[in-house]
Amino acid sequence: MQSLVRQFAGTAYCQLPNEDCRLHTVAAPRKYSNLSLNMHRILLSTKILLRIGLLLATTHIICSTQAQDSLKTRTFRSIDLLPAISYSPETSLTLGVIGIKYLDLSPGNHSVPLSNLRFLAVYTLKRQIILESGWELFTRENRWRFTGEAFYHRFPDRNYGLGNTASALVVEYDQSGKPDTLNYLNFNSDRIKFSPVMLRKLSKNLYLGLQYDLEYLYNVKTTSERYDLINQEALTIADMAVDGTRSGIGIQLLFDTRDYPLNPIKGSLVAFNNINYLDFLGSDFKFNSFSLDARHYINTYKNQTLALRIYGSANLTNDEIPMRALSRVGGDDLIRGYFRGTYQDQHMASFEMEYRLPFWKEGIQAPFRQFWKRLGVVGFVGGAQVFNRASEIRPEEFNLGVGAGLRILFNPKSRVNLRIDYALGLSKGSDGIDLRQNGLYFRLGESF
Repeated sequence: MQSLVRQFAGTAYCQLPNEDCRLHTVAAPRKYSNLSLNMHRILLSTKILLRIGLLLATTHIICSTQAQDSLKTRTFRSIDLLPAISYSPETSLTLGVIGIKYLDLSPGNHSVPLSNLRFLAVYTLKRQIILESGWELFTRENRWRFTGEAFYHRFPDRNYGLGNTASALVVEYDQSGKPDTLNYLNFNSDRIKFSPVMLRKLSKNLYLGLQYDLEYLYNVKTTSERYDLINQEALTIADMAVDGTRSGIGIQLLFDTRDYPLNPIKGSLVAFNNINYLDFLGSDFKFNSFSLDARHYINTYKNQTLALRIYGSANLTNDEIPMRALSRVGGDDLIRGYFRGTYQDQHMASFEMEYRLPFWKEGIQAPFRQFWKRLGVVGFVGGAQVFNRASEIRPEEFNLGVGAGLRILFNPKSRVNLRIDYALGLSKGSDGIDLRQNGLYFRLGESF
């Protein structure tokens, strides 16, 4: 499997004080001889899973409709749309649309949440693309649940190497030869992901089912044609697999008592996931992935909520694991304030706490243009640590992030908010020597 550094013709230099200096010669990309066979296996397994899922979904949707023709359907707005406009040096001007489509697959049954299809389409002036879709489908009596995500990204990314310190030193040179010292290596890539989950109700609030995970990352290219890997931590960037295909199948066990899936006031969620990535499914990597996501929502006063979360993940293998499959800290949904992957390794332990204070009342009828009548605020704190062995865990080495945000109620029926968060990563050195990261997030729906 190719690592990021081995993608390009040229030379990357290493300068290690008081140590042997390793010279990294960058080879041209290696062609996979089994690429066609892998893609055939992936397509075949995907088709089988899709047919099973569509057959079950169609059967239960038809049954639900036939059984409840005479029942009064719920009234709700069928779709919410919002423009997505932003700017950053990496992307230039970003234009797009974000939205949610609502479906009632259990007409007349108010105990079953509305199903939803979420989507995001973005294009930047630097010809970067994000196309995302996520779904939560709830059939009659909540007997079946279909969730998942699918997306295509052509977007800039960073490789911080392995470890819980983000202490790699990388020097990138622009076209004029001007150096820039960073703690990561910039690169671009194309990325395709498809991850459906199909769950069957076992008893009240308890579900068990199958899931499939496919990710294909290709066209990997460093932003800078010339760069130097300065220290030992930076060498993990050279040795890390980045491109390729991972394809796995596994199970999910879910306990869910949340009252509103997209923005709970009260309830709990506990999800255990296990996915086994195997070569007969077309995967270039063989490993076993586990995760546990436990959330609890406390209705403290009126419609205010204290949201708590503990999340852990582990990858078991004797082989290499691609960068995107590692346990990774950061992003808009896990420890805000850090770029996703600032800290990454085999395993992770994390916690988050958020207090949500809506100023609006439940059932508000104010139109969205009167957004000041739909406002709310939140405050949050979280921390995470990545590690290779459990013996490495230290309470004082959790990387903390804090922040606050504004909420604008987007849909009173589903309680979906427009989320605008600003977060600060408290770990010194996360953005280079003695520097801290921060992030501004603009999304529909809560982070957890």
